[in-house]
Order: sequence, then structure tokens, then C-alpha cells
Amino acid sequence: MEAQSNAGTQSFAAYLAKQYMAKKGFTSGTVPEANGLVSGSDIVLTRADGMSFQVLCLIDGEAHAGKRFELSRDAVEAIGKQCLKYSGTINRAKMPVVIQIIEVGRTPITGADRDRLKLLKRRSIFSKVVISAWAIDTSTASVWSNVPFNGRLAGRAFIERLLRTPRVSDAELQRPAVAVPQHVFPFITISLLALLVAIFIGELRYGIGPATGLLEPSIRTLLAWGGLNPALVLQSGEWHRILSAALLHADAFHLLMNGIALFFAGYVLEGLVGRAWFFALFVIGVIGGSFMSLAVNPATMVSVGASGAIMGLFAAAFVCSFRLPMDASRTQVQMGLLRVLIPSLIPLATTGTGHHIDFGAHLGGALSGAVMGLAMLKTWRETSPLPRFLKLATAFSVAGLAAFTLAFVPVTRNFHSCVLSAMLIPGNELQKTYSELKTRSADLVARFPRDPRARLFRAAALLDTRDPAGAERELRAGLREEEILKTQFTPDLGLRLRTMLAFTLLAEGNSAEAKAVALPICASSVSGPLREALDKGRLCD
Repeated sequence: MEAQSNAGTQSFAAYLAKQYMAKKGFTSGTVPEANGLVSGSDIVLTRADGMSFQVLCLIDGEAHAGKRFELSRDAVEAIGKQCLKYSGTINRAKMPVVIQIIEVGRTPITGADRDRLKLLKRRSIFSKVVISAWAIDTSTASVWSNVPFNGRLAGRAFIERLLRTPRVSDAELQRPAVAVPQHVFPFITISLLALLVAIFIGELRYGIGPATGLLEPSIRTLLAWGGLNPALVLQSGEWHRILSAALLHADAFHLLMNGIALFFAGYVLEGLVGRAWFFALFVIGVIGGSFMSLAVNPATMVSVGASGAIMGLFAAAFVCSFRLPMDASRTQVQMGLLRVLIPSLIPLATTGTGHHIDFGAHLGGALSGAVMGLAMLKTWRETSPLPRFLKLATAFSVAGLAAFTLAFVPVTRNFHSCVLSAMLIPGNELQKTYSELKTRSADLVARFPRDPRARLFRAAALLDTRDPAGAERELRAGLREEEILKTQFTPDLGLRLRTMLAFTLLAEGNSAEAKAVALPICASSVSGPLREALDKGRLCD
């Protein structure tokens, strides 16, 4: 590339070329297959990273007045096809070759110029050679392009900024070498994986009800262990579930997939940003994913899994990867991240186990990670191997670790109550008439033997068949469940059991024992229909 070294006197085409090399990763020259473009241009630059292949042709109309790009679209396309071997492949699809033609001059861009350059475009959306043309008038600092939206989404702002701002010297364009940290053992990643496996073993070992399918804990188990449920969080104030749910998994396949994704994200990101920032990003992803899940999911949904946090790590890793040298290895890392990130944000399917994917958590985690990654990248000093504010990240990580620990305190405190609750008749089975419940009472007792309500229904049914001895047996069994009566129900159920037992004993001719059973009610300040019935039966005398 021929150009004067003085930024103030060199042509804009030469200055633009230096900017593309300094800031966009282009190099001077091109491959032999593209030599045809060299003959028709003043400056040719190339960017090849193993995945994409782009050629930039500059025609310097300031240095050579009136010069235009003379090659036809067919000729340019033929050159591009020969260069396809330099582009990469994604999912067996060949990446296109991009050829960008920029004419620079000091004269106004005429209608004839636009008509001529409009022909230099991609033949169809399926073409593997993407051609675009640009015209720059340095006298008016104007830019035209045949790219959709006049190039506003394809780099026009970059060119306009160079036209309208003072030029910088060659020395100022020489950026200092970016400090890249050495790869470290992903200690935090491995620790998180071990923690997820340990907690999943706990779900299976101390689950409520047997695991099914692919080692699938029951919904009651997930709720007891701290699964995220909008109703419990927003209505009952169980905010600890925002954190605890991220460490739980719905089955072995769910854990395996998240484990693989976490290892991949951690292998890239932990070495890039350091352990403190990595764990801080994990915590932020958990919080962002949980809040988005609460915002978009129905109140009945139970959500578990670290995927929201993992999506946050993937998004942060993708943004921070732009700090890596602009070469094939960076592109390979970015493509690998996108292969996981993009499908995870598209709500098209459910997992193979039948559980619905919580796309709300995925989206919330990804947005949180992307925002944090952008903030880190913008404040990251080129001479520093790690992002700024390391002390802040460390403090946040310590606080996050403490928060995760504290999130399981309510879980351990309430777990026994959840176990007891699992022994009760589900609410949907109680949506029957009292007569229907009596008819089904034998089945309810068989399936829920520790639910005092099942015993109450069964006793009523036995009394209807004139079996007071059987009714007495069922009522005494219900009253023996003192812990369940105290923690899972209001006192009214215990009063109903005791009142029915007192009248059953009275019917059997055992009035003394009937009064002894009724005594706790009679000695209390309880009022209402039950007390009135006992008084009427003279059991409180």
C-alpha cells in the first residue's frame, strides 16, 4: 500500500486503509486468487480469521482523479468463488466471501455513479460471494452505499466519523499490545460442577417420593429443596428461591447438559476474566435469570437449573472475547459460544425428558451477562490482563457465596414440613362433594394414611354403615398425627376429629371416655357449632 506517512497530507483512501488495519483487523495485500482485484484497485486489504474472509478494495480518486472501479459484477464474483476455500464452515454450510469496493474522491457522487455502483451487489441471498459498493465524497464528507439502509448497519458510521474528525498520526494508530492472561486451571468451574453434582445426589437421597425416569426427583422434592415458583416467591415472600433454584436440576440429563455447557463456558471465561469476576458473573446470571423467569412464567411453574447463570456466562464470554487477538482462534471461540447461546434463546422445543425449557431464565441470564461483559470490556485497560475493579468483583463473589449458603437455611428449616406436606391429599383431589369424599375414603386412606382428613372421611363413611368401632379406629389414627395437625392445618381439623370421636364413643355407650375426649374442647374458650353440639350432647357437663 502506497501512502504518505503524514496523516494530514495523505489521501483519505490511504488514511482509511490504515484505520481499517489498525481497528478492524485487516492486513495489506491479498491472496493470489484475488490478484484480479489488485489490478483494478489502488489499495487492497484482507481480513481472514479462519471463518470469515473479506477483501476491501479502495479506489483512490483523490490521488488519481476520475479513477473508477472497472471490474464487472461477474468478474468480481468469479474472483470471490476462487477465494471460498479460505472461508470456514458452520454446520456444514460454507461461509461467504465478502468483497467490499470503496471509491473515494473529491467530487460529488452523481446519479450515474450510483447507477454504476448499484450493479456491484450480491446476486442473490443464496450467493456465497457477498459484494457491496460504496462511494465517498471527501469534499462534503458524504457517504453512499448500495448496502440496505445505505450502509448504516454495515460500517457507515465508522467512515463518517473518520471524515468529520481530525486525523490521527501513524504513531497514534499503533495500539499497544493487548495483555492477555495466561490460561489457568478452571478451579471455580470445577468447584461449581462438583457442587451441582453433590446437590443433585442430595435431591435423590433425600427426595420426597421415589425418583422416576432418568433419576428424576418429584416436583415436591424440587419445591422442598428450593425450586423457583412465582407464587411462593411473590406471594409468600420466599425470596431465597431466586438463588437456591439455580443449584437444583430436574433429572440426570438436565444436569449433564448444564454441566457440559458450564465447563465449556468456564474453560473460556474463567481464564479470560479471572476467578473473582467469573463467579461474580455466575451470581449475576443467576439473579437476572431468576427475575426474568418470575416475570414471564405462570404462577404454577416450578423452575430449576443453572442454565440462566450459564447463559449469562456464555453471553459475557462472547462479549469479552472481542478482547482476544483478531485471528482464527478468536473466531472459533466465538462461533462455539454462539452455537450454544443462540439455540438456547429460541423457544422452539422442550427437552427430551418432557420438561419445558425456561426460556425466561435463559433470556434474563444472557441479558445480564451481556450487559456486564460490555461494561467490563469498555473499562478494561489494554495493558491489564484482567478487568478492572477486581476488589469489587471479589467482594461481590464473597457476598454471593454467603447468599447461596444462606439461601439453603430456609430449605433445611422447612424441609421436614415439606416432607409432611407431601403426605397429604393433593388439593385437586379434594375438589369433590363431602358425599363423594366419603365414597372414596377407603382409597384415600390407602394412599394417604397419614392425612387426618382421609381418616375423618373414612370415619364418616363407617358411621353411615353403622360401624362405630371402625370409625373410632380411624378417628384415633387421625388424632395421633399430632405434628401434622399442628404444622399443616388450622386447629379446626383437630376439633372436628375430637368432636366426632366423642360422639362415636357416646354412641357406643362409653360416655365417660367420650367426655374425656371432649374435655380439651370444653375447657377451652372455643365457640361455634362444634362446642354447641358438645353442649347439646351434655358432653361438657
